[in-house]
Amino acid sequence: MGDRFTRFPLSEGVNLYVQPTTKFKTTTIYVYFHMPLEPVTVTYNALLPMVLARASADFPTTAELSRHLDELYGASFSVDVARRGEVQSIVFQMEVAGEKHVPGAQGLLPQALDVLGGIITRPLLVGDGFKPEYVDQERTNLRQMIEGLINDKRRYAMVRCTAAMCEGEAFALHRLGRVEDLEGVTPASLLAHHRRVLTEAPVDIFVLGDVDPAGLREEVARRLPLPAGPRRFPDTVVKRGPDRAVKDVVDRLDVNQGVVVIGFRTGITLRDELYFPMLVANGVLGGFSHSKLFQEVREKNSLAYFAYSSIETVKGVGYMYAGVEFADAERCKAIMLEQLRAVQEGAVSDAEMETTIATLVNDMLSAADSPGAMAELAVDQVFSGRDLSIDDRVALYRRVTREQVAEAARHFTPDTVYMLTRREGGA
Repeated sequence: MGDRFTRFPLSEGVNLYVQPTTKFKTTTIYVYFHMPLEPVTVTYNALLPMVLARASADFPTTAELSRHLDELYGASFSVDVARRGEVQSIVFQMEVAGEKHVPGAQGLLPQALDVLGGIITRPLLVGDGFKPEYVDQERTNLRQMIEGLINDKRRYAMVRCTAAMCEGEAFALHRLGRVEDLEGVTPASLLAHHRRVLTEAPVDIFVLGDVDPAGLREEVARRLPLPAGPRRFPDTVVKRGPDRAVKDVVDRLDVNQGVVVIGFRTGITLRDELYFPMLVANGVLGGFSHSKLFQEVREKNSLAYFAYSSIETVKGVGYMYAGVEFADAERCKAIMLEQLRAVQEGAVSDAEMETTIATLVNDMLSAADSPGAMAELAVDQVFSGRDLSIDDRVALYRRVTREQVAEAARHFTPDTVYMLTRREGGA
């Protein structure tokens, strides 16, 4: 498959990755600024792209920016902040129609790059900082996003389990930052942080579409100018503390349903030979509806509304989680741990192996149809240093053996058991 990106170094720590393809009718651009996940900057990194997205020096109101995107045949723009391991990435995304699909259109991609470059490098300033009104509004929006995490109890339980499991480690920080930091952010201090990001953060730019790579390199370098500066990629080495007794954490809230989360350490990351066996082990354990957790906890024992597992592949941690009735929480936890032990002992049927690998392969093949999924795979490769095509990944999945699955699962060391339950005296 022609799914590899070609890398073009633009300057120290700034790389352009291009995948020419006629598969899509649009050209999509992703720009990632990678910063260390740190208490002092985590909230600034989350707030910054939200403020930058409101306007630029070229389009000084949100309405003007939106109108100009509409004029570019409905170009779309969005921002996000992501966390991979102990790296926090500020993400800008622009999608514009391919000119071959818009009769009479000319220069759409250069214009889109101009808009993107302006948003990132030429922000709207008032005095010595960002526009106060935009900072105030986005600070409120971010506060509501952080405080709103509790409204999704499954997600909230995962956040709380992570905070407990990784207490004292940067990974305990949520990608959206901390409410208590927001009041200290001013238009001037946010602008100072913006300048730090532009000069210190390593930058990866991904472009997918019907483009000429050589010409695009010149366009990106000219229209997205970044100042020179030392750009050292944040440390992604897994730091695993000494083994300890499993930590138990209980939160009591006004909830109608309990959640059990078992956080475990894997020590396996994208770089490791057990990476693909680990993904298969997770699939057998709880990645899909045919997996052990779903079948044993939900279907056979009727103990849970949902029961799954997931893996974070840069930090080297994972989770088993289930939504349960309060009275069933302990029994549910015991069965979840039983399923983990079964995988660790190699008690995996042919059907479980075959269905899991087939599902993972199908998901991988489907990724080729999504620019976003392809960009995410490319970012994984930046973090891992492993240049794998989709065909490579499919082949590696198909080579995984039952013994390798058991070996990988034996690295799944339970660390923290978190339970979300109702308050004492609750109905």
